[in-house]
Amino acid sequence: MRLLLDLPNEILHHIAGYLALESDLNLLARTNRHFHSAINPLLYHFNAIHRQMSALLWAADHGIVETAQHSLNASFGVSNNIKLGIIYDALSIAVHAGHTSIAKVLLLQEGIDPNFRYRSKEARSWVTFLARAAGAGHVDTVALLLSTKGINPNLGDGMGRPPIAHAGFNNQVPVIEQLLATPGVDMNGKDHHGRTPLAWTVSFGSEAAVSQFLSRQDIDVNAAIATDDLFKKGWTALMFAASRGFAKKVELLLNTPYINVNHQSSSGKTALHWAAQVGSETIVQLLLAKGAYPDPRDSHNRSPLIQSALYGHLSIMELLYEAGANLNTVTSTGSTALTSASGEGHTDIVVFLLGTGKVDVAAKGKEDKRNALSVAAEGGHRDIVDLLLKQNGQGFPNERDYMGRSPLSYAIEHGDLETIKLLIRNSSVIDTGETDANGKTLLSYAAQHDDPAILNLLVSATKVTR
Repeated sequence: MRLLLDLPNEILHHIAGYLALESDLNLLARTNRHFHSAINPLLYHFNAIHRQMSALLWAADHGIVETAQHSLNASFGVSNNIKLGIIYDALSIAVHAGHTSIAKVLLLQEGIDPNFRYRSKEARSWVTFLARAAGAGHVDTVALLLSTKGINPNLGDGMGRPPIAHAGFNNQVPVIEQLLATPGVDMNGKDHHGRTPLAWTVSFGSEAAVSQFLSRQDIDVNAAIATDDLFKKGWTALMFAASRGFAKKVELLLNTPYINVNHQSSSGKTALHWAAQVGSETIVQLLLAKGAYPDPRDSHNRSPLIQSALYGHLSIMELLYEAGANLNTVTSTGSTALTSASGEGHTDIVVFLLGTGKVDVAAKGKEDKRNALSVAAEGGHRDIVDLLLKQNGQGFPNERDYMGRSPLSYAIEHGDLETIKLLIRNSSVIDTGETDANGKTLLSYAAQHDDPAILNLLVSATKVTR
């Protein structure tokens, strides 16, 4: 053994050259201090040539600076392009893990561009190292990158989102504060769709994160999306907050000077439309108190009140009605609050609307010529059918829509026997042989069900007026 230890390093290197496995080299290097000193550089060089510098990636992940430096020192023989790619891999790992000392070593390597956009396995878009560090919340690493010569603090990812947006939607409040205090950082920088960091933060960050942005006087609270991405063209931060039911964030935004509470998106919707749709009574109250117009119309002439009827939010409807919203607004397709609620089966809303005595119960759609009774019958909403019949007596059970179909026709197709009985009792004309635009009769629709009771009921109840 002594003879082996006395061998010159050159001879030891020659002997080590016969070892084909990295694990064998590692065992030899661990024999004693002398062997470690002599063989370790060979081990790192072997790793660099045959294992694509995996030691560097390991060091970046675990934050071991000495290992990283050994790997870099032993990387001679690795082509520059391959080495650069590996270093970028390691740098991405280091900044995401917050290993600032490793990142500092890697940023000093020749040819490294601090603005390089990298796509990791877990990332869905190309991102900068600054965005990776900001999104992970590593203040020290962010500080290092900001101090790096040539860094662009506003360079966006593959979607155009700047690093401060990553801090925002990942709820990294200290980093948001850090970036907002950094000269040159654009807090209003928009991504490729025109969405600002504030809008991203409102959607996915915390109230504390939102407050950081709103504390700045030069924040653009009314910035709107410029493209039709996901049908959100014209959306502002307030709309994102309202559409998600984030009452506290809405309150924070409404307390900001110059907020436009009545801004309309490209579809004509306002924040109040979205608050009515999601059913947030608190947000509706906040918006109305701030001066929101209670009866705005979108591009299809839908009002927030109609949205509340469609989605079954009675308390919202009551608030809007008290604020002056029109109960009889008709959409471009002819829907009203009453037909919307009747079709969806919202009995409490139908009761409220009928109780006001101000709704037109027999109103028909402009295109389909269907009334509230027709859509309620189609949905099998027996209680609503009963309410409407009591409200209007013999008036509209016999009305036909654009297809020549009566409410009874739809009830029969749905197959609810009790609803059918209700309509038969209140219909003056029941012609089982009359065909609609589909060429079908009442008996045809009844035959679709394996229920002889419906057929028997129709035959016995036929009332024909010629």
